[in-house]
Amino acid sequence: MKFILTTLFVFLGIHFLVLAQSGTVTGVVTDAETGETLPFCNVFINNTTIATVTDMDGKYVLSNLEPGPLEIGFSFIGYVAETKKITLNPGGTSTVNLNMQPFAQELSDVEIKASRDKSWERDLRKFENLFLGNDEIASKSTIENPWVIDFPEPEEKNTFQATAGIPLEITNNYLGYKISFDLKEFFDSPTNYRIAGAARFEEMVPETEDQRSTWENNRAEVYRKSPMNMFRAMITGDQEKEGFFLYGDKPGGSPSMNMRSDIFANELGKSVVPYKPDNLVTPAPNKEGEYLINLKGRIEIHYQKGYSQVNTYKDAPYPVSWLEVYKNTVRVKENGMVLNPQDLVFSGDMDRKRISTLLPLDYDAEKAIQLQDLEKTAANYQEKVFVHKDKPYYYAGDQLYLKAYFKYGNPYLRDELSKVLYVEVINQNRDLIIEKKLPIRDGIAVGNFSLPDTLSQENYFLRAYTNWQKNYGPNHYFVEPVSILTPYQRVVEFESREFREPTGIAVTADKEDYGKKEKVTLTIKTLSEKQMPLSSNISVAVVDQTQVLPIEETSNISTDFQLESIPSSMGLDRFTYPVEKSLSLEGFVTDDKGKPTSALITAFVNDFEGMVDLESNRDGEFTMEEMEFYGPLKLAFKATDKKGNTAGTVKLIDDLKAPVALPTNAYFPKKETVSTSIRPEPPLLEEQEDAPEEEEAKEKTEKKALYGTPNYIVPGEKLMATGNTADLVNSLAGNVPSMRVTLAGASGQQQIRLRGGAVSANGNLEPLVMVNGTILAQTGATTAADNLRNINVQDIDRVEVVTRTVSMLGDQGRNGVIAVYLKEYDPNAENPLMSGEGLNTYTVEGYTTYKPIYVMDYSQENDPDLIDKRQTLYWNPYLVTDDNGTVTITFYTNENGGPMSVYVKGLGVNGQGLSGSFTINSK
Repeated sequence: MKFILTTLFVFLGIHFLVLAQSGTVTGVVTDAETGETLPFCNVFINNTTIATVTDMDGKYVLSNLEPGPLEIGFSFIGYVAETKKITLNPGGTSTVNLNMQPFAQELSDVEIKASRDKSWERDLRKFENLFLGNDEIASKSTIENPWVIDFPEPEEKNTFQATAGIPLEITNNYLGYKISFDLKEFFDSPTNYRIAGAARFEEMVPETEDQRSTWENNRAEVYRKSPMNMFRAMITGDQEKEGFFLYGDKPGGSPSMNMRSDIFANELGKSVVPYKPDNLVTPAPNKEGEYLINLKGRIEIHYQKGYSQVNTYKDAPYPVSWLEVYKNTVRVKENGMVLNPQDLVFSGDMDRKRISTLLPLDYDAEKAIQLQDLEKTAANYQEKVFVHKDKPYYYAGDQLYLKAYFKYGNPYLRDELSKVLYVEVINQNRDLIIEKKLPIRDGIAVGNFSLPDTLSQENYFLRAYTNWQKNYGPNHYFVEPVSILTPYQRVVEFESREFREPTGIAVTADKEDYGKKEKVTLTIKTLSEKQMPLSSNISVAVVDQTQVLPIEETSNISTDFQLESIPSSMGLDRFTYPVEKSLSLEGFVTDDKGKPTSALITAFVNDFEGMVDLESNRDGEFTMEEMEFYGPLKLAFKATDKKGNTAGTVKLIDDLKAPVALPTNAYFPKKETVSTSIRPEPPLLEEQEDAPEEEEAKEKTEKKALYGTPNYIVPGEKLMATGNTADLVNSLAGNVPSMRVTLAGASGQQQIRLRGGAVSANGNLEPLVMVNGTILAQTGATTAADNLRNINVQDIDRVEVVTRTVSMLGDQGRNGVIAVYLKEYDPNAENPLMSGEGLNTYTVEGYTTYKPIYVMDYSQENDPDLIDKRQTLYWNPYLVTDDNGTVTITFYTNENGGPMSVYVKGLGVNGQGLSGSFTINSK
C-alpha cells in the first residue's frame, strides 16, 4: 500500500451555453534576462486541453474559463517551464505576466543521448512502469523524449527519484492524447509514491472514423471506473448503479485484514460487510457545490462493471481496490473532483492507474457516456431553429439583424450536428430574394444583411433551416412573415398592439422618462418557471416606437419552439441529406466529349492568392471540404492529366434548394402611403467652393464612377506632403476640411465622419470606402479607418471624397464615399491570369459576416448638426445573464426621445424558452 500525492484529476463539465460567469486570463511573456517578448510560447490551463500560444508581441488570451482556482502553465524551448496559481472571479479578467528564465546551458538532444548508459536504461524502464503504469493502457503510451530524464542518486535507501529539465512529451495511443508534462517531482519508496507536475493536453487527430470511435469509447471506459466517477455517484447515491460496491472491515471480525481467503463469498459477513453508513455524504458547510464523503477505516471497492486478469478473489473477476482516508473525510466537488488528494491512500487496481489513464480536467465525461449509449434515432438527432429579429417589420434599404437559437433532440449532440444555417427571404410567389449562410457556434447563429432598396413587394417570409433538417421536411423549418415597406409607406395606427404577458423575463428602467439623445440603463432579469433566477443566453432589441409600431407577434420562442414528436422507432437509415459541419463545394470534370473523367485539379483562390490541389474520381466527381470563408470567393479551376496537359472542363454543382412551403394565413399589417420618406435626405454641404471643377474631375476620372462628381480630389503627392505617410487616415484628414476622425469609447478605434451625412439604417455614421472601384466591407469590428490604414500611402494615385449622400449606392452611400485609386490602375483592364486556357472561373458565396450595430455614445458625440433617426436604438445578440439571472445594458435615445419597444428573447441554461416585450418611456 502506498501514499499517493498527485495534482492530476479529472474534471466533468457540461457546457450548454457559454455563460457570463466565465472569466478571461491575459498577459505578456518576456525573457527575464533581456526583457524581449517571447512569441509562440505555450500558455495553458494545467491538466486541460485549454491552451494557446503568445503572438508576435508575446501577448496571450485565454477566454471562457470557469471561475475559481486555476493554475496557468508556461513552456517554451530553451526556458524553464513555470506555473502560476490564480483565483479567477466570475466574469472577471486576470492579468498574469511572466518573465521566463532561460536555461543556463542547454545541451543538444545528441549530447544528452550520448551520456545515457545501461544503468540509466534500467532506471528508465522502472520509471516508465511507475509513471505510465503497467497495464494494457500503459503499453500503448510512449515517452517520446526519454533522454531528458535524469535519475539522481537516492538520498535514502530503497527510494527512487526522477527529474526532467524540460517537459516530457507523451503520446497516448489508447486515449488519443498528446501530453506535454512538466515534471516537478517524482518519488517512489515502499511506503510513499508522489508525482507532481503540470500537463498540457492536446487531442490527437484520428486517421479513421473507427479510430475516433475507439478513442471515445476508451476515454469513457477509463472515466467510468475512475475514483472521480465513484465519488460523483456517491453524491447522488448511484454508486452501485455505476458498478461501485463498497465494503468495510467487520468490527470484531478477522484479526488481520491481510489474512483472508481468496473466496470473497467466504469473507462476506465474516471479515467484511457492506459499507453503508447513515451519513455517507453531507454538504460542506459554507461551500456551495462541495460535499463531504464519510469513509471510515479501510474501504474495499469492487468495480463489478469491469474485468481484471489479476484477481484478488477467485469468485470476483473484476477490479478490486482499497482506500484509506486521513481523518475519514473526502472533500469533493459535485462532479466528483477531489479537493484533498493528499489525504487519500489507494491500493489495488486504483493504485495501478498512472499518467496513461489521465484524462484532462475539461473532458466532458457525461456527454461522452451519453453519446456512447445513445440510440441513432430521428427523435434524438433532430434539431430545431428559432429566429429573433431586431424589428417587427422593415423598410427597403434597412439592415436586418437576427439571432438564431437551436434546440436538440439530445443536448449532448449539439457539437455533432449542423454548423451551417441557411437564412432566406422569400416573396409570396415562392421566389428566393435573399440567400445567406451563417456559422452555427455553441448552438446559436448571429448575422445581419441589407434589404435592397429595390424591393417592390410588401409581404415576404423569413426562412431558416439546416441541410440536416431537409430530412425532416419543410414543416421543421423556421418560417415567419415579415413586411418590408417602401420609405413612403407606414403601418396604420390601428395595427398597433399591446404586448402579451412576458415569460421568464422582467425589465426595469433606471427612470420613467427620457429625453432626446439621453442615456438609458435597463436591468434585465431571467426567471425559471418557478420564478427563480435562471442563467440564460438572450438577445435584446430596443426600437423607436414613433417609427416602428409594436404589431402582433407571429412567433413565440416560449410556446412555438418545441421539438417535434417523432416515433422512437424511426432511424436515420433513410436520411439522404448529411450533417454539414462546414462549408463545402462539389463539382465534376468532363472531357471534350462531355463524359466524366478522372483528373488532377488545381483550384486557384482569389486571383491566385492561393491554391488547392484536388483530384476527381473515376466518375469525375470531387469535393472541397472543411471550408470557412466569408463573403464572395473567386475560384479558378484547371483540370490536367498526369502529364500536365489540359484534361477537361470543371463544373460546380449548385446546392439543391429546400422545397418552399409557406403558411397560408400569414399575418401582415395593413399599410398606408404618405408623402414623406422615413429616411429624409441629409442637407448638402454649403461649402461647395472647394469642390473641383468639372473639367478637372473629368481629367482625373476617365471612367465615370458610381458616385458621380466628387467634392474633393486629393492627389497622392499631397498625401505625402503631410509627412504622415504611415497613416492614410490622418494624412487624408489634413486635406479634407469636412472630415473628422474620433476615437470610439473604450475600444480606442478610429471612426471617420464626413459632415453632411446622417445615421444610416444600420446605425452607422461612417463613409463607404472603395479601392479601385471595389467596395471594402466594413465587417465585424472593422471600421472605415481600419480599411484605410491597410493602404500604403506611397501606392496611391489619388483619393476622391464625396461628402453628400450617394443614392446610387443605397444605404451604403448614405454617409458619403472615400474612393482610393492606386497608381497604374486601369479600371477596364482584365486579369490576364483569369483568362488563361483551360481555366473555369466561379464566384461562390461563403458565410455572411456579422457587423455589430453602430453604438451611439452622446457622451463622446457633440455635433449639433447630427441627424439621428435610428429605428433600432440597441441590438445585442450576445447577452448572458449571471447566476442571479441578471444583466444590465445601456444605450442612448435618438432625437425623437419618444416611447421605445424592448424585445427580449432567449434560452435558459435548462432549455426553457424566454420571451418578453415591453414599452418604456411611454408618454
